[in-house]
Amino acid sequence: MDKFVNDLLTEDILKEVSKRYDVKRENLYFVGGFENYIYGFDRGEKSYVVRISHSSHRTIDEIKSELDFVFYLAKNGASVSMPIETISKQLVESIDAKDGSYFIISAFDKAQDRRAKIVDFSPEFFQAYGKVIGKFHKLTKSYVPSEGIKERFVWYEDQVLVEAKKYLKEEDMRMIDILKELMDDIKKIPVTNDNFGLIHTDVHMGNFFITEDHKFTVFDFDDASYQYFISDIAIVLYYLTWFTHPESDRLKYANFFMANFMDGYNTENKLSKEDFLTIDKFLKLREILIYIVIHKTVELDSDFARRYIPRYRERILNNVPYIDLDFTKYL
Repeated sequence: MDKFVNDLLTEDILKEVSKRYDVKRENLYFVGGFENYIYGFDRGEKSYVVRISHSSHRTIDEIKSELDFVFYLAKNGASVSMPIETISKQLVESIDAKDGSYFIISAFDKAQDRRAKIVDFSPEFFQAYGKVIGKFHKLTKSYVPSEGIKERFVWYEDQVLVEAKKYLKEEDMRMIDILKELMDDIKKIPVTNDNFGLIHTDVHMGNFFITEDHKFTVFDFDDASYQYFISDIAIVLYYLTWFTHPESDRLKYANFFMANFMDGYNTENKLSKEDFLTIDKFLKLREILIYIVIHKTVELDSDFARRYIPRYRERILNNVPYIDLDFTKYL
């Protein structure tokens, strides 16, 4: 989170958030957050999460379009965490900050059950994982925004990509050129209804809960954008192999994941060979994007930044493939 945003999220803002959901301030508790602030609260027998976004990150129209997509997926049988209303019967509201900007609040049913763990990594788990994302992609082919809903942004309009230069240091300006070249290359991929649409774009293990029999509930569609479907697959692979130790296990781990994930994915949706084999481009895009986001939101002397920056800076500058995997095996 940008430091200036941290300074704007005052106690008065949090009191106002509590009031909008009819909960006492002392019962609104901090859960976490990276690009947004996530708080939790209980009401009766149920638990909820409220997401507090700053206007520098998202607009009200963007959040309304996100929620419209979530409702569409739920209506068509996808398991997602559902939005709830404020006491004013609104799904999205704004709260003015002291500098003239504003925060946007939206709340959701808290997904039941639990987060996935490494011990869950079985063929059945990864097959279910692929099936969930395949279903999203199948459904999005028919998605049309509801009346009055502004269409969600396209991937290259994402604020981090648009303003990447302002987050990096002078010695990393070469990365901006690499990013631009990569984005231009991706834009040349033909767009069809079978490879491009509104997708989650961030279905990593922190953004869903599971039951013991591998039923998923997906949440946090904050980064949803119009993007190539293969990007969702690349992002899952990216995070699952991000800090695999020892390094020598990455290929074995990635092969196990991809083989089972694609078995599940293909039961719901299929990508052409040409579309699937662009995956390297999207792995590299995620690698660069995370590098920028770390500079935007994380203290650079933190353990997380110290682990990531040295590991990936030279790889990005030297255009080293994220992972040396033979993707033709999964077609």
